[in-house]
Amino acid sequence: MSVHPFPRCRHRPFVEKHAANVAYMGRAAGEKYLAQQIDVQRKTMLKRGIEPTLIEVEVKALESAIRSELWRIIMQTPETRA
Repeated sequence: MSVHPFPRCRHRPFVEKHAANVAYMGRAAGEKYLAQQIDVQRKTMLKRGIEPTLIEVEVKALESAIRSELWRIIMQTPETRA
């Protein structure tokens, strides 16, 4: 039996929170933070018994979602930033 996770990349508050955190850090610190958060998710899925191949698909999708949201934040004009 294999365990299938709810795609973390679809959990908007999670994605938005981490993208906002990265946005307000310097480039190096933001990249380090993002790598750490992705690793936390990877380890959590491993502990839950999710197949490693599926984990890699999920963490790539999550990283892509966070980076996409990060660009949305960066590209907003200062007047529209929440």
